[in-house]
Amino acid sequence: MYTSRQLADTFLATSYVNKELGQNFIIDDGVIDSISTLAQLDKKKSKCKILEIGLGPGALTQKLLQLGHDVIGIEIDRIICEHISKIFPKQIESQQLKLIHGDALNLDWPLEITDIIANIPYQISSPLLEKITQICNTQDHIENCTFMFQEEFARRIFVETSSNRGPLWVSVSLDWDVSLGSKVSRSSFKPQPKVESRLVHFKRRDLLKSQEIKLYLESKNLKVPTLRLIRAISSTSFKQRRKKLRNSLKRQPSKLKSKHGFDVENWEKILEKAFISMGESFSNQRPEELSLQDWIEFSAHITHIQKNFQTLT
Repeated sequence: MYTSRQLADTFLATSYVNKELGQNFIIDDGVIDSISTLAQLDKKKSKCKILEIGLGPGALTQKLLQLGHDVIGIEIDRIICEHISKIFPKQIESQQLKLIHGDALNLDWPLEITDIIANIPYQISSPLLEKITQICNTQDHIENCTFMFQEEFARRIFVETSSNRGPLWVSVSLDWDVSLGSKVSRSSFKPQPKVESRLVHFKRRDLLKSQEIKLYLESKNLKVPTLRLIRAISSTSFKQRRKKLRNSLKRQPSKLKSKHGFDVENWEKILEKAFISMGESFSNQRPEELSLQDWIEFSAHITHIQKNFQTLT
């Protein structure tokens, strides 16, 4: 068994950090333990199929394998792949570890994975979450995700104040129950990054199918709206976050096409009726003032009114 620092030093003895890939290697075993604890991997009663994105020198990979789980590792750096192959030859031979050289954003992910763990370059945080969202829209096998994010990015997902609300918070919260893990200091990495980091855990949920949301909408004689609609109107609104909703949503969001059942000719009429249904002052609010439930209810009103328009025509 190697320490995190030993694995990093072994790799760096013959290779260099690739700055273009944003590589910063964990050298603190305490951080590895924190990731494992946050992911609750030691409490799993059955073997998990874990997708690890960005293996680095292999400190976290070693921990996952020791806990008895199967690991599928996707690593974009060929030199790191060669290093991992030398560190874990038996696990690769037994297929407990499957190593894939490639870009996780472009590859098709294995269907059997149950958990995702990623200590990734921070510049791909947003596109990675977008890919996970797309996958979760069609598959329900991924139960938990544990990430290392830049502190500021983590705060945009786990929102504690309305000023931090944004489209990322809305989108993620519909699919995941998010919890913050420990803060990770710069000294835990080699080389040290310029920013502070934070562990974040995602537990799978489908908020729109929850009993709470269903009962709330039923009390208002509304049906559950689509994820597409909620994400489209919230994203469009937050792009002009200083504007009131009646101004930022005046034009139909580009992601709502006629093929999805939206008619651009009636958009303003539908929107005006939806504003009235939400209350007199709702259209004058700005996007950060809306709760997650507000976005869902507002979208449900749009859906209901749109269907009435379609019936009339």
